[in-house]
Amino acid sequence: MKTNAGANVRVAAVIPTYNRWPKTQRFLAQFSHQTYAHLTIVLVDANSPDDTATKVQKSYPDVVLLRVDEHQYWAGATNTGVHYALDHDYDYILTINDDAVVPSEHVHRLVVFAQRYDIKILGNRIDYLDSPGKVWALGTQLTWGTPNFLHLQYHATAVEHLPANIMTQDILPVDTLPGDGVLIHRSVFEQVGLYQAKFLPHYHADSELVLRAQHHGFQAYVAPQIVLQDDFSADQKKQNFKSLAGLKYAFFHPKSHLFAPAIIYIFLCYCPWYAYPQTMFYLTMRLLRLGKRRSGAKRL
Repeated sequence: MKTNAGANVRVAAVIPTYNRWPKTQRFLAQFSHQTYAHLTIVLVDANSPDDTATKVQKSYPDVVLLRVDEHQYWAGATNTGVHYALDHDYDYILTINDDAVVPSEHVHRLVVFAQRYDIKILGNRIDYLDSPGKVWALGTQLTWGTPNFLHLQYHATAVEHLPANIMTQDILPVDTLPGDGVLIHRSVFEQVGLYQAKFLPHYHADSELVLRAQHHGFQAYVAPQIVLQDDFSADQKKQNFKSLAGLKYAFFHPKSHLFAPAIIYIFLCYCPWYAYPQTMFYLTMRLLRLGKRRSGAKRL
């Protein structure tokens, strides 16, 4: 049964995808049953060699299918979907990944909270799909002057160990957000622009957009009781950086979480002056340590 959270509030869910049809199919199969009435699914396919586009057209004709080349990565593909949503007068854009699993009322609940509290940027809690009740992130915290300046809040914490006052809240303010399950009002993009695809083509573009929006006066929030489960394990591969080629990939491949231009961009744009020396020290030491060990960390 389709439901409305607000009269004629239109939502475009933008999902970038590349060459993993089983996951994309699973996502579309369950997400197409969202109860929210004014929802359009916008799938952006980056020229998948597994013929994702043809399969979507055949099995899910109601999905808006957009195509980009394989070099667009997350930010470029998502920007294409956001462009479509803005051009077609959608009120909100929901960024969500195709490895996510959500209940049928997920979008409805996000819209209800966004409307009730007049929120322009609202994220969900992200849990592990393969470890039910284990939190991956409840927003992201900025901790300048520490080894990891983008810190996933309550990462790897069991839900029962979260502070009681958090679980009783509808919404909590956050410094920034991972992009998996974030409802963003169109006014945010209209005022601050799209994702920074040039310097942050894949990782950290989601966090940077929210940081930029915060600088323009948009406060971001997360809803602890609205839960998205993410299938982190299926595609995870341990990267071995025991070679020059491995280190080159780590620091200079757009799909690496250690992509140097992305890290430097966020540091230069958002680190407060008083935290520059200590943050720079930790960044340098971490890179030197990584080069010595020739083994990668998970995420900054």
